[in-house]
Amino acid sequence: MDNLYHEIRLLREQLLTRIELLEDEVDYLTEENMYYSKQIYQLQSDINSLFGDIEQHTHEGLEYQEGSEEVIKKSKETP
Repeated sequence: MDNLYHEIRLLREQLLTRIELLEDEVDYLTEENMYYSKQIYQLQSDINSLFGDIEQHTHEGLEYQEGSEEVIKKSKETP
């Protein structure tokens, strides 16, 4: 009976140790997940900013092109 009790105590200690290790791993993975989430958020922000810049430059380019076409058209109309 003492031997069985001793084995149960050993198993209990081993399980508690494993639980503590798993808790530590969960903490580490949670921190790592937060780090990568921040990195992904920053990348998304950078991409959105770049798209905004591209759209702005494209829009400005179209306005310039339209203005140039009007100047060319007017210059052809006036001899």
